[in-house]
Amino acid sequence: MPEFHATYLPASETKSPWQVDTLGAGYSKTEPGESYPPSNHPEDHLFEWERGRVLDEYQILFVSRGSGILETEETGPVSLEAPFVFLLFPGVWHRYRPDPVRGWEEHWIAFDGSYIRSLHEQGIVNRQQPIFEVGHADMILTQFQIVHDEAKAESLGFRRIVASAIIQILALSTSLPSRQKEEQQAVRASIRKACFLIRERTNEAISAEELAAELNVGYTYFRRMFKRYTGLSPKLYHTQLRLERAKRLLRESDQTVGEIASHLNFDSPFHFSNWFKKRTGAAPKNWRESVSPT
Repeated sequence: MPEFHATYLPASETKSPWQVDTLGAGYSKTEPGESYPPSNHPEDHLFEWERGRVLDEYQILFVSRGSGILETEETGPVSLEAPFVFLLFPGVWHRYRPDPVRGWEEHWIAFDGSYIRSLHEQGIVNRQQPIFEVGHADMILTQFQIVHDEAKAESLGFRRIVASAIIQILALSTSLPSRQKEEQQAVRASIRKACFLIRERTNEAISAEELAAELNVGYTYFRRMFKRYTGLSPKLYHTQLRLERAKRLLRESDQTVGEIASHLNFDSPFHFSNWFKKRTGAAPKNWRESVSPT
């Protein structure tokens, strides 16, 4: 069965000043040969490939790895290769699925509100062109991760945070495709992909040697060029991202230290606490108390 995580939210009773109402967010990883879609969705979001589906809200999906097909009543069937973003519109029949040979990883957000409807009315997004070739944009992945974490925690003010992240995702998705045309240089493309892969694997240990091999470049050259473009070694870049995410979860969520350690795939809360204290000078619990409003 595909790996699947989702959070569904009731529509807000008060009108959002951000004009974005978040209805759900999730992630799924479908390995080659696994059935799709996952069966964990609510009944009103489930669909069979043969019948397709029509939604009442907007959904935006980011496929970060793999390949597959999207078909809507407006586009017909379109074969897609990750990474890409596509937008689903209310009232528009659609269906999509990963390639059964390759599978894919997807991040999704369900939302509505006058902001997206205004973009739709202005033609900034439209049903005829719902696909955005965004490249290995770690900025987009970051915003999806923020939405997932905040929606799951439902801490005070989380709707404002996820609304601003969705606005950022829409801005990036509609802007990056044209920027991609200007960034075809091989070195920059490799470093951008490396940054994306490192951010995608924030919750796990990485090997710079294996990363270089995955990018088909020599390790010494990769490490030198990565530091030239980012100012950090691949290992330190990964550590900084992991630390930033740990701090954000401590500061903005109600998860316990143990839950955060598990979320970030540390062997134990003790291991996480030692790792965090070594880099900040304070244990996670003490650091959280020091940044909490009095």
